[in-house]
Amino acid sequence: MYKRLKLVGGITLAFVLVLVLATLWPRPGSAAAGETERQVQVPIGLKKDPVVITKVTLGDAVVQAGRFVQAGPAEPITPFRAGDDWIQNLAVYLYNRTNKTIVFARVIFGFPETGDAHSQPQRAFILELGLVPQSAPVGTRMNLSDLQPIVFPPGQTMVIRLGDYIDRIRSRVEPPSPRSGAIPLAAATQLAIFLNAFFFADGMEYHAGVYNVQDPQDPGKVVHMDQGYFPGDPERTWPGRPDWRGPAGGREMR
Repeated sequence: MYKRLKLVGGITLAFVLVLVLATLWPRPGSAAAGETERQVQVPIGLKKDPVVITKVTLGDAVVQAGRFVQAGPAEPITPFRAGDDWIQNLAVYLYNRTNKTIVFARVIFGFPETGDAHSQPQRAFILELGLVPQSAPVGTRMNLSDLQPIVFPPGQTMVIRLGDYIDRIRSRVEPPSPRSGAIPLAAATQLAIFLNAFFFADGMEYHAGVYNVQDPQDPGKVVHMDQGYFPGDPERTWPGRPDWRGPAGGREMR
C-alpha cells in the first residue's frame, strides 16, 4: 500500500509540474511580459521609384513586408508586439530597382507620436549615406564632406540596421524642446520611414518623385526628366509582379 501511494504521489507531482511548465512556457505567437504593440509605417512603392523597401525585420522576424501598388490595395501595415528595445533591433531592406549605381541616400525615420508634421513638428532622424557627386545639379549639392562613400549597385539590396545609429536616434527623439513633444525612445510605438532622396554615380538625382540632371549647357540649371522616365526596365524590377521573388542577400550600411 505504501509503495502504491508513493507511485500515485509521483504521478500527481509530475502532472503538477507539467501544468506549471505549460503555463510558463511561451506559446507560439504569444507576447512576452512587458511587450507593447508597435508598427513600422513604410511608403507604398511606385513603379517610378528607384528604391523600394522590401521588408523590415526585428531580429530574425519580418515585422513589415514591402508595400507596392498592384491590381488591388497595397499590403497593409502589420502591427506586432515587441519590447522597449525594438527600435535598435530593426533592420530596413532597400532594393535598387534601377540600372544605375546609387552613391548617396537620404532616409528619414519619423516618430508620429511627437507631432503630425503639419500643425506640429515631428521628431525625426535623418540618415544620410554616401556623397553627392560633383556632376549633380548645382542646386542640389550639399556639404557632406564628413560622410563616407557608398556603392549601392543596380539590383542589389542595402540593409540599414538602426542599432548602428541608436544614440543619434535617441538624441533626436528624447531631448525636450518648446517646438515639439519629446518622448522616451522606449515609449515610441510607431516609426514612419520616408525615402527622401537618392543620387546616382552619373550625377542624376531622384527627389519628390522627379529625376533631375544637370544641364550640360548651363551647369547652374536643373533639368527635370519626363514624368514617365525610369532608369532601367520598371517592369522587370517591379516587386509587385506575381513572378517577382525578391533580391537575395544584402549589403549592410553602417
